[in-house]
Amino acid sequence: MRVAVVGGGVVGLSCAFALRRAGAEVTVYERGRVGEGCSRGNTGWICPGLSAPLPAPGVMGGALRGMLHRDSPLVISPLLGPSFLRWSWGFWRASTRERYRAGLEATVALTKSAFANYDELRAAGVEFELHSTGMLVAALTEPGLDEYAAMLSEAEEAGYEGPVRVISGDEARELDPALSEAVIGGVHAPSERYVRPESVSNGLAAWLRANGGEVEENAAVESLDDLEADAVVVAAGAWSGELLGESRFPMEAAKGYSITATSSGTLPKHALYLSEGKVGTSTFDGDLLRIAGIFDLMGIDETLKPKRIDAIVRSSAAFLKDWVPNEIELEWAGLRPYPSDGLPVIGSVPGREGLYVATGHGRMGITLGPITGKLVARVILENETPRELEPFRIERFA
Repeated sequence: MRVAVVGGGVVGLSCAFALRRAGAEVTVYERGRVGEGCSRGNTGWICPGLSAPLPAPGVMGGALRGMLHRDSPLVISPLLGPSFLRWSWGFWRASTRERYRAGLEATVALTKSAFANYDELRAAGVEFELHSTGMLVAALTEPGLDEYAAMLSEAEEAGYEGPVRVISGDEARELDPALSEAVIGGVHAPSERYVRPESVSNGLAAWLRANGGEVEENAAVESLDDLEADAVVVAAGAWSGELLGESRFPMEAAKGYSITATSSGTLPKHALYLSEGKVGTSTFDGDLLRIAGIFDLMGIDETLKPKRIDAIVRSSAAFLKDWVPNEIELEWAGLRPYPSDGLPVIGSVPGREGLYVATGHGRMGITLGPITGKLVARVILENETPRELEPFRIERFA
């Protein structure tokens, strides 16, 4: 079977990897360079503990109140029109306690094999940078600590295997000396891992090229009808909607930013989530620290705005003892695809034989990329719908 995969990020390449291993002839079409979109500048967390859907009770009100602050992690463009209003209505409807809990259980179930999936990639010969030092949420206030302690506790109740431990500020600094004296406590999740996301994209692309797959870069797809294939997988992130046409669903692009730099200061030993700052950090080989965050709803806009990079650095300053950027390797802005209910869209497209979708992973693309690829391969090659995909089917938007 010939399969075309549209999108060369971690999700699309993971689909191509699973399909090629199962014997399909695979070609990946990427509008730019592989791994240089949403997959390039994120923290690379493989993080089942923070797999909760974005729509949750109280999120909309808290986010809008937070916009009043100078370094708010959320900015909404006033130019967005009817499609954004439709998305907002769907987001609000998905923010009930019942739907949040159902979404959390579905996502946690999908993360069960996340660590094993990355071990399998390595065993198959995919080369990438991996760190297994765990995650630490650091908080400056009791409410900030309670928010993420509750989130991880709910994930445990939904099936996350943890372990999770709430610790004091002194314990947090003992675990990670990069934290400042202002940190009053933390939540430690020692089993979490992270990768350098660009290395995963590059590793998957290299494996495909070495194992009979094709990866076409700078090859934008204008129409799915132009592709000569028995099956097509749309994994184009924020651009998936325009390719799907009448089969599209409410999804918005949330722009995130990051900075990757060296410093003479103390580097974190863990993946850190800085609670009140709403930013994450990952320490990579070569003494590099990446700080990432921001959730700007501005449509398809990849413009890098230095003020938003500055906001990330300022937001992290109170949490980190002495880290300041020195030599900057990368300043990045990328678009994360978010369906209105915060859950990925995975599976066949109704009424369009041979068309499949794997998009909308938001901040979970790294965690869920490999399992998404495996499940998509089963849907296409075995003509089945795995039970765990039911909550993620496109039909839920009908």
